[in-house]
Amino acid sequence: MQSLLGLLADGELHSGSELAAALGMTRSAVWKQIHQLESLGLVFGAAAGQGYQLEAPLELLDEQIINTELALAEPDVELDVLWETASTSSHLLGQPPQATGLARACIAEYQSAGRGRRGRAWLAPAGHGVSLSVAWRFAESPANLSCLGLAVGVAALRAVHAAGVADAQLKWPNDLILEGGKLAGILIDVQGEAGGPLNIVAGVGVNWRLNEAVRAGIVSSGGLRPAAMTDSRALHAGRNQFVVLLITEIVRVLRQFAVDGFASFAEDWAAADYLAGRKVDVIGDSGTVSGVVRGIAGDGRLR
Repeated sequence: MQSLLGLLADGELHSGSELAAALGMTRSAVWKQIHQLESLGLVFGAAAGQGYQLEAPLELLDEQIINTELALAEPDVELDVLWETASTSSHLLGQPPQATGLARACIAEYQSAGRGRRGRAWLAPAGHGVSLSVAWRFAESPANLSCLGLAVGVAALRAVHAAGVADAQLKWPNDLILEGGKLAGILIDVQGEAGGPLNIVAGVGVNWRLNEAVRAGIVSSGGLRPAAMTDSRALHAGRNQFVVLLITEIVRVLRQFAVDGFASFAEDWAAADYLAGRKVDVIGDSGTVSGVVRGIAGDGRLR
């Protein structure tokens, strides 16, 4: 499937016989793989006797490009580039812990069981999202550990801004918002003892491009209306370049968080606070509290 998608990624019309010859398989095998790709959320047009065409061109992950640019920005990051995985965070959680101060990143073209907050699924067709996680080891539990997700949000926002999407904002506790729609989500996994070495995996899912079927599916399942990077006319970075920006910013924030905790990021977070001054209903286990958001406290809780 990966090779077939590579041939179709240009968004042009390709005949079944052309694809079969290029891949060394039968036209029937091509047809079966097209249906497998459709099960990953991709949308094709097909006309009898004409061939197959993606609804829009895709920039697929290029391990060589990412590694080359990442080596210039953050040379000590190990990188796993996967075609498909259940979850990039789960992949890293299954690996041996990193050495203190060194990062390992994982990115996948498709996640079959992407995780969001409170057990929700994170949906993105193959090639349409940026599903990325970074593993890091703190020598000891940093101050304001509960704020780590907020700090990683600042890292993601910096990467989004560097890619040209300057009007994105942060929504407590773990979302990036673009024009009222959800652009990205953050999930932090923590392993270790409170006083000793602490292993964390910071997972970030960014909507790079979303087709209408997925947008409608997210809304119908009760999710916040989605937004995507390609919705912005100001976007000036490609998907691979954005991956490098995102990894670089996350690693830099983790390194600084180990020294300063959340203090170094509180001002940036407040400046991009989407909820500040808005009337909200906070729904919790003990009921609903209504009020006007006044920012976040030093320990990361909503005020």
